[in-house]
Parts: sequence; structure tokens; C-alpha cells
Amino acid sequence: MSRDHTTRSPGGFQVRHRSLGLYQGSAIELAFWYPSSGMPEYGLYRFATETQAQSLIDFLVSAACAEPLSREDLQIEPFDLAEHERLVAEYPLPSAWEQPL
Repeated sequence: MSRDHTTRSPGGFQVRHRSLGLYQGSAIELAFWYPSSGMPEYGLYRFATETQAQSLIDFLVSAACAEPLSREDLQIEPFDLAEHERLVAEYPLPSAWEQPL
């Protein structure tokens, strides 16, 4: 799944779970969600297109996912640059996903 590495530019999409929060990315085959992950330093995951965000949702609700989620709990919304900037300011640890390639 591709990702927009220019996190401070406008545009893009993010995925929100009704109770877990905003999708931050995944590691060791687990999805991490802000604020429930307790790891705000990772910031918010930005999808360049709505189609890419929908692909994540399609996976998270499928039988291929180890613990499928309910489609009704997930929604796509415009990337919240202000929330991302707030997290960066309050938790200034660098994110591996934001390092220049």
C-alpha cells in the first residue's frame, strides 16, 4: 500500500475507526490507531487517494485479516493536517514513516 511521504502538504485521506481512533499504520501484522495505540509520535497515516484508503478498509473487514473489523466502524475522511501538526508538536519523537528516503 503506497503512502504520501509529504505529510505536511495539503490533501489526502485518513481512515477512522469509530471507537479506536485514526489509523496510524501497522507493524507485526497489527493495525495501530490513535489514540488507542498510545503511540501518538507516529502521527496519522495519509493515503494519497480515497481508493487507497478504501483498499485498507476492504482488507480490514475481509477474511484475510486475522481479526476482521466491522465495516460500519470504519470511515474515510480528509487528512487532518491540523491534528497531525498537533501530534508532532506535543510528541516530537521522529516517526519512521516520516523520515526522508
